[in-house]
Amino acid sequence: MEETLRSARSFEQFVLLSVVELSVADETPAHSYDVTQAAKAHLDDLSRDTFGGVERQEVISALRSLADDGLLAKDQTTSATGKGRPAYGLAADADAVLDELADAETVSPYVETLRTEA
Repeated sequence: MEETLRSARSFEQFVLLSVVELSVADETPAHSYDVTQAAKAHLDDLSRDTFGGVERQEVISALRSLADDGLLAKDQTTSATGKGRPAYGLAADADAVLDELADAETVSPYVETLRTEA
């Protein structure tokens, strides 16, 4: 897991931390919309605007990549209209993810925020 986390793009690390936040709040599996909202709420936690904003399509791409790398578990849920929608939850321990990303320059302020909120 450590190697996978370190090799992930900063944006993917940021999205993963958003899933950690939702997981700790017992709100997973989460849809891309929920992850996007959590990420947008924490852009100010970063020392600089590294990503130029958070767009849902980018979040969806990051979620897929993180699931392919085994960091997220992908689930299928049903929407109110009866359509299947992918949802994501952590495939790793939340504390282990926070420990691994605590020194990551771009996302470490978000890690600190999550630790103080917990």
